[in-house]
Amino acid sequence: MTHNERFHRVMHFESFDRLPRTEYAPWWDLTIKRWRGEGMPAFPDLYAERAFFGLDPYCYWYITPYQGESFNYTDYGQGGVTNMDLYRRVRPSLFPENPFPAGWLTMWKERKAKGEMVVWYTALGFFSFPRSMFGIEPHLYAFYDHPETIHEMCRDALAYNLRTLDLCLKHVKPDFLAFFEDMSYNHGPMCSEAHFEEFIAPYYRQITARLRELDIIPMVDSDGQISDMIPWFARAGIDGFFPLERQAGVDITALRKQYPRLRLFGAYDKMVMKFGEAAMRREFERILPVMKQGGYIPCVDHQTPPDVSLENYKTYVGLLKEYCRKAGTAS
Repeated sequence: MTHNERFHRVMHFESFDRLPRTEYAPWWDLTIKRWRGEGMPAFPDLYAERAFFGLDPYCYWYITPYQGESFNYTDYGQGGVTNMDLYRRVRPSLFPENPFPAGWLTMWKERKAKGEMVVWYTALGFFSFPRSMFGIEPHLYAFYDHPETIHEMCRDALAYNLRTLDLCLKHVKPDFLAFFEDMSYNHGPMCSEAHFEEFIAPYYRQITARLRELDIIPMVDSDGQISDMIPWFARAGIDGFFPLERQAGVDITALRKQYPRLRLFGAYDKMVMKFGEAAMRREFERILPVMKQGGYIPCVDHQTPPDVSLENYKTYVGLLKEYCRKAGTAS
């Protein structure tokens, strides 16, 4: 069974020989720095790092709207845009024609054609893009003070996402597409359901309709406690979520019981990894029943933190391989 075939069988709740063995995101820079100090070689790219650990080759790229150095922004601070006029002034420095690294689309096409790689990328979310423009706190006030500016930003993000999708499709069809949001914290969503329906859902519905036509799975990447907003996104056409942070109270067993066909990535509690094999095995036992049901790819519920030694991470990967085999349903 090729990597690509296995992914689709798992995500469509069909029988599979084993679960994919991957991480949804690269590791923290500080984690890599620690591991290199403990003997891990330096590698030219993420693919080589994944191969070093024996993980499956999943291709990932994060699409940003920023190009050049003409616009200074901070994702998690003050974005600098305070009104419509300023947004329109900085817009020429946004939305590059081709946000993919040179040569990657061709490489993705070639490797996916051989079944060697699962291809996906992360697009702009319609909560996160205005936030990066305004900054966190000003963005929340902007729902009241600058509603038309938010709508214009979301229209632009939608057009950019659709154009980027068309560009990718000229070379290769992604297996799934994620939207970066991070619109929850450890107690729940950062906006109300009413604001979601007014400012966010209309733009999701337009692009998820296109993805469904293409049989591309639409997912949302949001940290924090996402349980309350799952039905909001589901009505807007989203089929899956990650990373399902355990420390925020996300319970994958409860989610699967409530939403039996929801696609899920993550859910493995990263906080247990520093405690060694016994603790890591207990965590795999916790999520194994959901692993066996399909529609779920187990991986760390965010990037592996730097308190995890290289030896412990290797132990984690060994257990991941063991439990991904245990979960297999194909005869």
